[in-house]
Amino acid sequence: MTRILTYSLPSIPLAALYFGVYILLGEFYSNVFGLSLSAIGTSFILIRLFDAFSDPIMGYVSDNFYTGVGKRKPWVFLGGGIFFYAAWMLFVPDLESEITISYFAFWLFISTIGWTIMYSPYYALGAELSRDYSERSKITFCRELFVLLGIVLASLLYSIGFEPKTHLVIFGIEPSVGLKQICLISGGLFLLSMIFFFVSRETGANTGNQKNHKFKVQEIIEVFKTQRLFLRLLASQFLNGLANGFPPALFVFFVSYLLQMPALTGPLLLLYFVGAIIGVPVWLLLSHKYDKHRVWCVAMIYACTVFSFVIMLGKGDLVGFSIICFLSGLALSADLALPTSIQADVLDLEVLRTGKRPAGQFFAIWGFISKSAMAISTGLALILLDLVEFQPNTTNEVFALTSLSLMYGGVPIILKCLSVYLMWNFELDRKKHQEIMDSLLLKETS
Repeated sequence: MTRILTYSLPSIPLAALYFGVYILLGEFYSNVFGLSLSAIGTSFILIRLFDAFSDPIMGYVSDNFYTGVGKRKPWVFLGGGIFFYAAWMLFVPDLESEITISYFAFWLFISTIGWTIMYSPYYALGAELSRDYSERSKITFCRELFVLLGIVLASLLYSIGFEPKTHLVIFGIEPSVGLKQICLISGGLFLLSMIFFFVSRETGANTGNQKNHKFKVQEIIEVFKTQRLFLRLLASQFLNGLANGFPPALFVFFVSYLLQMPALTGPLLLLYFVGAIIGVPVWLLLSHKYDKHRVWCVAMIYACTVFSFVIMLGKGDLVGFSIICFLSGLALSADLALPTSIQADVLDLEVLRTGKRPAGQFFAIWGFISKSAMAISTGLALILLDLVEFQPNTTNEVFALTSLSLMYGGVPIILKCLSVYLMWNFELDRKKHQEIMDSLLLKETS
C-alpha cells in the first residue's frame, strides 16, 4: 500500500494546477485582460490537439529509455517541472502589462509540453504496479482520490486567503490572488512528493528495462486494427471525455451569470469535489464486487439522472444547484478511475497477443484520446458561448443564458448516454481477464 501511496502523491499538486489551467484561466483572462472567449477557446483546441498528437512519441520514449531510477520517473519530474513553470507564467501575469492572446497561447503551449512529458510515463507506471484485476482498481482509485484532493485544495486556495497583518481568514478573494496561492502551494507539494516518489520501488509488474525497440506508426495502427476492445473503450472514453469537458469549462460562467452568485464559485466547486471524494470507497467496493465496465456505466447513468435537473435552475437557485453539485460529484470518481483500470486489463490482452507490454504507448494513445476530448469540449464550449453572444461583465439576454444552461447540463447527458451504449456489453469482464492472466502465467512458466 505504501508503494501505491507514494506513486499517487504527485497527483495532488499536478491536479491542482491542471484544474486551474482548464477551469479558471478562461474566465480570468476574459474578465481581467479582455481576451475574447472564441480566441481563448481556439487556443485550447489547437494547442491541446498538438499536445495529444505528441503523446505517442512520449509513450515510445518512456518505454525504451531506462535510467538508474527507472524508465518512467525521470520524465515525470522533468515534465512536471516544465508544467509548473509555465503555469506560474499563466497564473501570475503582470496585471499592469497589456496581456495578449499570444502571451496566453505561448505559455499554454509550454504547459502542455510539460504535461505531455509527464502524463504517459506516470500513467504507464500505474499500470505496471500490479497485474491483479481488483488491485488495479485500488491503484487507480487511490491516484484519482489524490487528484480529487488536489482539486479540492485548488478550490479552497482560489476562494480563501489569509491576511498576515490581521491574522484573519478571508473569503471571496480576488482571482489573481487565488491563482497565485494555487501555484505557490502546489509547487511546494510537487517538490515534496517527488522525494517520496523517487525513493519508492518502481514497479511490481517485473517490466524491468525491457524495450519495445523501434517506434513504428504501423504498430499503433495495428493495435487499432486488432484490438477491437481497445478501440471500443477509446470511443467510449472519448465521448465521456467530451461530456465531462463542457461543465467544467462553463462552471464559472454558470454560477456567476445564470445563478448570479459569483462569490460562491469556490465553495460550490469544493462541494462537487467533496462529493467525488466521498464516492471513492463506494465505487471501489462496487468494482470489487461487480464487473468494472458495468459499474462505470451505472455511474454514468446516475450522473445523467442528476444532471437532468440543471436546466430547471435559474437565478438564486443555490439549494438546488448545491444538491446537484454534491450528487453529481459522487459519480466523478468512477469516471476518473474505472476507465484507466479497464485499459490496464486490455493491455494484458495485448501482451498475450504479441508478447510485448507497450504500457507507455497504450497510455499515450489513451492520453491522445482524453486530451483531444478535453481540448475539443473545453474550446468548443467557449466558442459556442461567444457565438450565442454571451458577454462577461454585462447583463446577458435570455437566449444567451438559456444556451449556457443547455450546454452546461444538456450536452453532457447526450454524450454520456452514447458512451454507456458502447460499454454496457463490453466483453472483457472479470472472468475473461482471469483467463488472460492464466494464459500469460502458463506462457511465462513454459
